[in-house]
Amino acid sequence: MSQTESNDHYPMPRDTSETARLNAQHKCLVGAFGFHIHPSIPVASEERKLRVADVACGSGIWLTEIATQYPHAQCDGFDISDKQFPAASDLQSSFGDRVHFHAQDATVEGGYGKDFAGHFDIVAVRLLHISIAGAQWTRAVQNAIALLKPGGYLQWIDWDPHSAHLVQSRPLVAHVAMDQLLGIFKQFLSTMDTGATARLPQEMREGGLMDVRSELFALDADPGWREHFLWTITTVMPDVLAKRAGLMPGGAGDGKDWARLKAVAQEEGKQEGLWVRTEIWCHVGKKPM
Repeated sequence: MSQTESNDHYPMPRDTSETARLNAQHKCLVGAFGFHIHPSIPVASEERKLRVADVACGSGIWLTEIATQYPHAQCDGFDISDKQFPAASDLQSSFGDRVHFHAQDATVEGGYGKDFAGHFDIVAVRLLHISIAGAQWTRAVQNAIALLKPGGYLQWIDWDPHSAHLVQSRPLVAHVAMDQLLGIFKQFLSTMDTGATARLPQEMREGGLMDVRSELFALDADPGWREHFLWTITTVMPDVLAKRAGLMPGGAGDGKDWARLKAVAQEEGKQEGLWVRTEIWCHVGKKPM
């Protein structure tokens, strides 16, 4: 989850702990999905430089791993904030001039500018679900498509967080605090257009892409992702919601004992047979030649 400073929806602390969280999330996502680039997307041979863009790139870990896997790839990352970007000196020593990062809002009118328009074979987007709303979805899709070369591919991984819910594999599992946290989280989301992720395939087609493929992955089938998301719910979410409590609809959460709620949720999360159902889409579309 990145692209967080374009609005006041879901601010996360911008420090080394946030970079670590983004990197851990990335590792778990790749482990659960089983790919960086969807197998339906052809990857260019070494004789031709592959150009890859990562939109809302956060810490840039996806892009730097792509640059490592494909030594002939030219890679550009875009995020509204540069606070999580790798140091330029580290990039230079590892990749020379092949990897660059740019502070850029994914939803800005006019897109990324003529310097990047039509330059990329692959444009990847991940987890913008609570960072943009309303007409910003259409602009984000249009801007991403504008980056593609004719014949290039857009890969967009995202979900509707309203769909998250607790499931269990044995009876009498306690989850009162975790239910409460998810309920407050969804109340916080109630005024936002987070369900727009369901419209992504249509937005991609209306933007001119062809052969749009949509696959829904049950990520919680993967033990690594299941553990990571439980940690997110029980450790990260209480702190974020506590900070946002006064801005929720109706002031929800005011006066709550957040430290106690967090402690109870963490104890609940240690139980066997309890996890959060997370189903995430991967949409792929091709720009016509």
